[in-house]
Amino acid sequence: MIRHIVMFKLKEFSDPSEKQKAAETLKDELLSMRTKITVIQEFEIGINFNPNSFAFDVVINSTFANHEDLEIYQQHPAHQAFIAFNKNYSVEKVIVDYEL
Repeated sequence: MIRHIVMFKLKEFSDPSEKQKAAETLKDELLSMRTKITVIQEFEIGINFNPNSFAFDVVINSTFANHEDLEIYQQHPAHQAFIAFNKNYSVEKVIVDYEL
């Protein structure tokens, strides 16, 4: 089993409610992949509430059966479309992949 965790830091917004709306938009877009990419075993999306400046804003916590399924996910057209979509929202991301 493979755990795939990705965290996104959103760009700055003039109003905190705009940032929250952007985070919710990303969450909805990410959740739509769950039904399109069948190799995803578990898929949880969270929106940060911690106000620290070093905190990231959105997290994906997902599980795959093996390295091959993770690669299928990463190359899937729905995932590639999300990457392009996310360029309008995120300024930084970090990724951790590890075996369970």
